[in-house]
Amino acid sequence: MKHFIFFLLILFTISATSQAQVPLAHFGVHGNLINAKLNAELREIAGVPPPSGAIVTLEEVYGLGYGGGLHLDLDIGLLSFRLSGDYVTLSPDKEKFASFINASLPGVPLVYQDGGVVTLLSGTVNAKLVILPLPVVKPYLTGGGGIAGVKATDVTLTFAGNPVPPFPIIESQTVGTYNLGAGVDLGLGSLTLYGEVKVTWIMIKEGTSTYVPIGTVGITF
Repeated sequence: MKHFIFFLLILFTISATSQAQVPLAHFGVHGNLINAKLNAELREIAGVPPPSGAIVTLEEVYGLGYGGGLHLDLDIGLLSFRLSGDYVTLSPDKEKFASFINASLPGVPLVYQDGGVVTLLSGTVNAKLVILPLPVVKPYLTGGGGIAGVKATDVTLTFAGNPVPPFPIIESQTVGTYNLGAGVDLGLGSLTLYGEVKVTWIMIKEGTSTYVPIGTVGITF
């Protein structure tokens, strides 16, 4: 319910602003590079105790991921709004994932086979405010929110050469997201190239969250 109210507030702001000036619509595509910070939530959901000392954590296991999406910009002077749809995937490093499993369950000779690939399918609405309106280069601040579907493939392990029943490391769910960041638009005639960095908070479960730094490069037509 709170996410629905949040979206109503955003749509109301867009509507109220657009009455003062007709927005210009521009479509575009973009690519994402994501640095995951999912370790604490994944351990909690899987019921696995946290590792200690120099043991590899799931933060290191997942590291970088990638993805992309489409966006629609509604420009109203220095203020604009971006509606974006994104797909992001993160695959674990097999050796590091195996180290984490065995460190979490010492004395149990488990061998990691595959699985644990996390995917996020999200939709967001962001406000963009240009803070230095130069002719070509325009730095801006951005922030907004949305929803994301989070899921992961089941993890497959073997014990003494025998397969263990696959199990999910994270439950499939649809959650709210919030983000803050900054970027730069580079105007090239009718095209605009941009790069931005955002920190996105993903509300994995009610009352808890994890954050994900995302770097994006895109082009708007």
